[in-house]
Amino acid sequence: LKSQGIPAQELAWTCSAYRFIEFCIIGLLGLRSLAAMAFRASRLARFASEASVTNRLLLTMTSPGEGIYMRKAVDSVTVPGTEGVFTVTNNHSLIVSQLKAGVINVKDGSESKDYFISDGFLFFNHPTDGSGCCTAEISGVELVPTSALDKDRATQVLSELMAAPKDTEWDRTKAALGSALVQQVLKAAE
Repeated sequence: LKSQGIPAQELAWTCSAYRFIEFCIIGLLGLRSLAAMAFRASRLARFASEASVTNRLLLTMTSPGEGIYMRKAVDSVTVPGTEGVFTVTNNHSLIVSQLKAGVINVKDGSESKDYFISDGFLFFNHPTDGSGCCTAEISGVELVPTSALDKDRATQVLSELMAAPKDTEWDRTKAALGSALVQQVLKAAE
């Protein structure tokens, strides 16, 4: 088709349309459940919409329990690195960074969302296609919106940690690490 002078954008749409029809036919034949067919159709629609995104930062932010963002186009993301807080935008230099407990700020236009991360990593890569969209992948042990943090419960946990016996090295280490994390939760909850 490309050799016949059909533009690349039309070619991509034609291929996507053929895949969608294929999924519908397979679903009608009973080889796939309706839920699986709907999932594939929504995934196909998501990737079709991503094809039009250019020169934006594509953010993936996940924890073992959930995926908060999956290749969402954003303007910037500010993260708490172990060497200090820094902001990543599209076309940033390549980076792999360890993250410490703190607040991640995601900006998209005038919208801004904050998330608490207990610790994790950030991987930043340049585009692998012609879109100009770089990718930032944040993988955290715990990632929650700061609005979900309970300041009163964190204060209670901090008091329990400080009141616990510190007879052994393990007790002292547990209290030190736990209190440092809870203090970051309290700071983020403000």
